[in-house]
Amino acid sequence: MQISLLLIPETPIRLDFSYYPKLAAAVYQAISYADPNFADDLHDGELYRNRIKLFGFSPLYSRQTEIHPENTRQNKSGGLVFKGTCSFTICSPWPELMNRLGEGFLRTSQLRIGSQVIRIQRAMLTPMPDLKEKMAWHFRQPASCVTSWSSKDENKKRYALPRVPVYGRTCEALLLQNLIHKWRRLKEIRPDIAAAWLRKGAKGEKEPADFVEEDIRVRLLSLSGAKNVHKKRHQIKKAPVFSWIAPVEITAPQAIQRVAWSCGLGEMNSMGFGVVEEVVQ
Repeated sequence: MQISLLLIPETPIRLDFSYYPKLAAAVYQAISYADPNFADDLHDGELYRNRIKLFGFSPLYSRQTEIHPENTRQNKSGGLVFKGTCSFTICSPWPELMNRLGEGFLRTSQLRIGSQVIRIQRAMLTPMPDLKEKMAWHFRQPASCVTSWSSKDENKKRYALPRVPVYGRTCEALLLQNLIHKWRRLKEIRPDIAAAWLRKGAKGEKEPADFVEEDIRVRLLSLSGAKNVHKKRHQIKKAPVFSWIAPVEITAPQAIQRVAWSCGLGEMNSMGFGVVEEVVQ
């Protein structure tokens, strides 16, 4: 499920480049307006702390955005100024989470990002695309994708980028493994949803099954020209995070395509990364 929110700033809204954690806090706050205990459990409960959250959101998007570079000489931090209508998309396969979000937004009619407040004009359910076993996805503007790896011997993330593997692990391999992890997490939290997704598939499976790497193929598209791949550096909670933008082709059972659409691709989906939409030819 995906819901797109249309936001109207009554005055220009200025946010730091690293506003993603504040937007995440605003999403949790909206959930807490409907169900504080659910929001607390989702954020830091034993079943969810440091686990895949099964929800994601995209950063704010507006055609009326000013980019203010950092000016160290004048001691001014950089940031974004949103001067017009904004939008962002929230996704999850988890009906209870989305229902609580919707109720919270209805109760407040606004989104508080740090000290800035934006009025919610409307929320729209995004129709699911016609899922096939081969799908091309791209990231909802201005979202990007995080693919990283860390060993058990070091407490440090290494980021894979297109054409730049980390310890031999490519973006494609990390995306594939992440999809499998999300599927297993869905089976753990909501086995009924996993079973329903399989029944809707072309092969007519009856019970949830564990997918393996051989069931899925991931390919990055449009990589022949450098202009088609964009790399970004973010500062998330005082730590550098590296992401990339490129279309992604996934060949997999429809249940896995639903995971991609409803959970996002890659990591840190609940921090503003990885929300996708279908590439329309």
